[in-house]
Amino acid sequence: MYFNASPTNITELLVVCVAVVSMIMLLRKRYESNLPLLFYSLAVMFTNGAERPVNPAILYGGLAFCLILRFEFMGKGISKMVAFLASAGLVLMIWSMMSDVLA
Repeated sequence: MYFNASPTNITELLVVCVAVVSMIMLLRKRYESNLPLLFYSLAVMFTNGAERPVNPAILYGGLAFCLILRFEFMGKGISKMVAFLASAGLVLMIWSMMSDVLA
């Protein structure tokens, strides 16, 4: 494993930094934040623009859970479960993108 400082790798690292900040927002229970949605829009644009595909189930599943998390009428238990699944999706996206950068 080594780091190659190419423009694609640096751009992917910037997208991962947005994912880390949105993960912090989810851990602080700020579910109304738009940062996870911003991250997933950047991730979709990056994976379509660069030749670095991410598993679509992880990408769009995490996006779906972040969109569901925006609903305010869910109960406390359901919102905790959806927040956990959204956080798991973010972690898997960070793992997948960092494995591309360090490969």
